[in-house]
This record gives sequence, C-alpha cells and structure tokens, in this order.
Amino acid sequence: MYNASWDANNVSNPDANGYVKLSISNPTGSAPKGAEFQSTREGFGYGTYSTTVEKDVSALQKEVVWGCLFTYDPAAEPGYTEIDLCEASAWGGGAAYGEDWPVTQGHGYWFDATKPPGEGNNTVTFDVTNAPILTHRMVWEPGKLTFETFAGEGYSGTLLKKTILQGSTVPLPANEQIHFNLWVTGGGGGDAAHVAPETVTIRDFSFVPGIPLTAPTPTMTGTAAVGSTLLANPGTWTTGTALTYQWYRNGSAISGATAATRVLAAADQGAKLTVRVTGTKTGYATTTKESAQTATVIAGTLVAPTPTISGTLSVGSTLTANPGTWTSGTTLTYQWYRSGVAITGATAKTYTLVSADQADTMRVRVTGTKTGYTTVAKFSAVSAPVT
Repeated sequence: MYNASWDANNVSNPDANGYVKLSISNPTGSAPKGAEFQSTREGFGYGTYSTTVEKDVSALQKEVVWGCLFTYDPAAEPGYTEIDLCEASAWGGGAAYGEDWPVTQGHGYWFDATKPPGEGNNTVTFDVTNAPILTHRMVWEPGKLTFETFAGEGYSGTLLKKTILQGSTVPLPANEQIHFNLWVTGGGGGDAAHVAPETVTIRDFSFVPGIPLTAPTPTMTGTAAVGSTLLANPGTWTTGTALTYQWYRNGSAISGATAATRVLAAADQGAKLTVRVTGTKTGYATTTKESAQTATVIAGTLVAPTPTISGTLSVGSTLTANPGTWTSGTTLTYQWYRSGVAITGATAKTYTLVSADQADTMRVRVTGTKTGYTTVAKFSAVSAPVT
C-alpha cells in the first residue's frame, strides 16, 4: 500500500452466505485505505488450495492490486515462502515508463525478494476476462506448483489458465499464512491518491493437506442386469495407495457394498449405479473418484435348463419332472400336458398316469420365478405314447 494506510473496517464479517468482502475506501478523496485478510493458522504446507472470488478483475482501476490468495511467512527469507495463486493488477498502468500496461493475472512465486520482479520470482501472467466470478486452485507439492484459474464457481467452468512451475526454487513449507489483500500501488504513473472505492468478495477458501495422489476416474465392466456382477476398475493410482470402494444406487450409498465387485440385486432393478474409489497413502491427500453411471439396471435372466421326464410310460406308473439346476433361489412350479393339452390339477413335480392318458404323449412345463428376474417357462421334450 503506497501510503501504508490500512483499515480493518475494510474487511467485512462473513455475511449470511459466509462471504467476506474486502474494500478500498477513500474517505477524504485523496487518502485511500487498503484491506488485508489473513489466516491465524500458520504452516499450511503441501496440499491443495482453492478460492472462489466474486470480482470482474478486468474492471480493476489501474492503480489497484488484488492480492488474491498468497502464502507468506515474513521470517522465511529470502522468498518469504510467497506463492501467488491469483494476483491481478495493471501496476499503475506503466505510464511513468512510457508504456501502457493492461490488467493481467499472475500465477507464480518468489524465491528471492531482494531481487526485482523478473529476477527474484518465477511468474506467468495471462490476460483477464470479464467473468464476474473466478475459481482458483493451486496444488503445492515438493518441487512443483500447479495453478488453475476457472471462469465461474467450481471447476466445471472454462479453464482460463493452467500453469505448472517446477524446480529447486519452488518454496519449501515454513510458517506461512494465507493472505488476501486489496491495495493501491504508487508506481507506474497512476494517480494513487485519488482511486475510487473498490470491492472484492471472497466466497470461499479451502485447503486439503497432503501431496495429491494420482487418481484416475474409475470405470466399470459387467452387464447392468440383476444377477450380473459389476467390477470396479480403479485405474493406476500412485504406487502404494490403499484403495477402498463404495457402491451407490441412484446417488445413495448401498449398505455393505464395499467390495471391488457388486452382484446386482433385485433392489438395484430400475436404478443406475456408480462406484466411488477412495485412495489413502501416508503423506498424501485422501482422494475419492467416482465412476460414470451404469445404464438402468434391467431384470436378470434366469439360468433355465430344459426339463426332462423320468419314469415308465404306462398307466399306473409315476412320472417325475427333472427341472435341472436353475438360478439359486428360483421358485419352480409345474404343469403336466396330455398330447399338448394342460391336465387340470396336474401341477406337482410328479404325475401318476391314468387310463385317460393311454395312447397320448406326455410333456411337462417348468416355470421359474425370482424377484428381479424375468419369469421363464421351459417345456420338456414330448414323450412317446403311454401304454
């Protein structure tokens, strides 16, 4: 802040949504006051940092600096462990240097603050858009920083910039705090004293500790039908990662369904399933990835062999229907036929031939039913005539 003037009142308390607003005020019209918001926690270290900000940075006054999410430890010389996730400014417009500087954003870090910009820091700048909301994410791991800036809230909007910076100069964790600030620079030829009030709204900040795991999106193999087995294919995670599984039916966790396979039950019929794979490894951020949905689960197909008949084909003898081995749990019913016509009341597994059967052929129909499966009826072959 060019005049070292700050006002704690320029940082609002969280509103009903949990949003915090930072403001530049200028109560006299010629003595602006800046705002800074910082964490009381120190030493965040390696992990994933994210913030969502409500501000069209393309409309920043040329003297205003939006110090959007940066780490800083004043005792950690020479670079202060300063990593800048989403700083934006025109730095006074550059008029004093015979140049016209637009507002740009930057991803970068300082490794030697005793040196001027371009010598003591590693920074990538990029053009701004007029998106009213931006989401920024940074992954800090040993020797590597990955920055992303998205249009809109969350990570599903347009990726405006992704920057990867690697090497021995990447800061090491220390007692850094998280800072957000909005201030006025006196360089570059702008009119710092007469800036108009300006505001930025911080919608959220999150930090997930640990080095990120290599975590692909899982896939599934198998048929989406009752009785079939689905197999979760987790993909290749970071070596040494322990994986656990949870199956979901229409978005709700299925109790006890925590294996890599899922035998589809009758309760799954008509639903769509997903599987979530969670990876854990000491020193790494626990990560969960979810598969795409299956097709709607359809009724299963029963294993239904063709029945056979045993017994002597003569009046007074007893015939037995041999249904074969059906899907476990199938309920079987029987119907006997005389020359193709159902015999009234002949619905047991056995049938004793009567005089009315003489000279006719016999046949049996076995019907299998099971919840979640398509009902199936199977006929035996036609017998020889009864003697």
